[in-house]
Amino acid sequence: MPISLFIEHHDQSIAFYINGDLQFDTADEAIYHEHLVIPAVGLAIQRFPHTDLHVLICGGGDGLALRDVLRFEQVKKIDLVDYSSEVIELGKTIFKPYNLGSLESEKVTIHVQEALRFVSQLPDNHYHIIICDFTYPHSSAETQIYSREWFQEINRVLIAPGIICTNGVSPEQKTTAFWCLYQTILAADFMVKPLQLDIPSFKNHGYGHWGFLLASVQVITREEIETIYLPDDLNSLNQSQLLQAFFFANAIAHSRHNVLVHTIDSPQLLYYLLNAPVTTGNVAVNCDGHIDFLDVTETATTEIGDGDFLDLESVTKFWLENIYAAPSSAENLGEINRLIPARHHYHNPKMTSTWLAYIKELLAEIDTKQLLNKLLARASELPPQTASELKKLAEIINHKQPLPHLSPRVAEFITMLSVTLLMANLVAPDSVFAKGSSYSSGDDYSSGDGKFIGFIMTVVGGYWLATALKQSNDE
Repeated sequence: MPISLFIEHHDQSIAFYINGDLQFDTADEAIYHEHLVIPAVGLAIQRFPHTDLHVLICGGGDGLALRDVLRFEQVKKIDLVDYSSEVIELGKTIFKPYNLGSLESEKVTIHVQEALRFVSQLPDNHYHIIICDFTYPHSSAETQIYSREWFQEINRVLIAPGIICTNGVSPEQKTTAFWCLYQTILAADFMVKPLQLDIPSFKNHGYGHWGFLLASVQVITREEIETIYLPDDLNSLNQSQLLQAFFFANAIAHSRHNVLVHTIDSPQLLYYLLNAPVTTGNVAVNCDGHIDFLDVTETATTEIGDGDFLDLESVTKFWLENIYAAPSSAENLGEINRLIPARHHYHNPKMTSTWLAYIKELLAEIDTKQLLNKLLARASELPPQTASELKKLAEIINHKQPLPHLSPRVAEFITMLSVTLLMANLVAPDSVFAKGSSYSSGDDYSSGDGKFIGFIMTVVGGYWLATALKQSNDE
């Protein structure tokens, strides 16, 4: 997949962006990279004394995490795997003054490859330390390297009791997504310690406090952290800051038990990133009511989901499970975002909740009579019972009968059709309602093209739902 790389030059520093997301600002990148690398390597040195350490860095083609791994003499061999040859080239040139030429070290072997494929080909018990320095995921495919399957592979190639550390997301801004990662690593048979810290450049971009996850198959103890070896020439990290990083406000930590594990077959992380509620208020680590995760030892406390919350079929199932809920229950749905989840990074829960407030008006945009006539024209391709129900529905609409008089089966069909149209509108706004394009900049866009796309989406979606309804009845 093509990526966009951008370097912003400041008076005393440079900032690097991938696909619009800040990766680092050299003014404070040491805060990020030292917390990602130093505790993991320091713990491994304690656990493997007098051992030549073998390290894997996944991502990190800029060479900055690698720079900090090379601070330790006990590290003798490092594999760095990054899918972007362009980032690696920047690491060897423009970023070289900041990574101190780390990519040219004789200890380092560079692999230009996808990390999951690279690790899957490795033998068991291969590394003492694994550092994951990935970019922020914006698609379902990009979340595979945060899945339970990924961490199971990491567990397989890690020499026990070796250490892994992975960058997470913001516990402050993406609270449930962060704990989804936490529970996913626990589900891969690791013991996990979460960390959070304040990186000024990240905070200035609205990212909030940033999170990391330190893990091993053996419990990481307070004594190990308190006696960890830290190099003398660090730019940011010290013993006091490291101990403080394990503190989380109760307002954030309590939600760690209310998320699902992220797997490849049942992906959850992207849903949490796009739809998870944001914890508000003061979340400074020294505020009243906090948890020190150095005192917490727990195994996975959540389950694997039964599908993808962003998948159309899962959303439709959720609607069908709730359309007959009592009014008092409907007002208190705990997962309101599941009704119309945000499905793209340029959407957000506030936008979709606004949609829900005007759902009647949105559905009124659909020419139901014309839609049914088009579907009935293809009735021979539909299951007989479904075609019969469609004909009944057409008669009801033609006679302007109120929807409360509909049978539960027809009400379900309307619900399923409505969900398809609303979800399709999130993918291709305007087109699904046959309104054409509202974009205008001097280009000649044909509204007829929009109507054609909208019609195709309607027919395909309607046919899929009719088939799904028949299958549900057969079951």
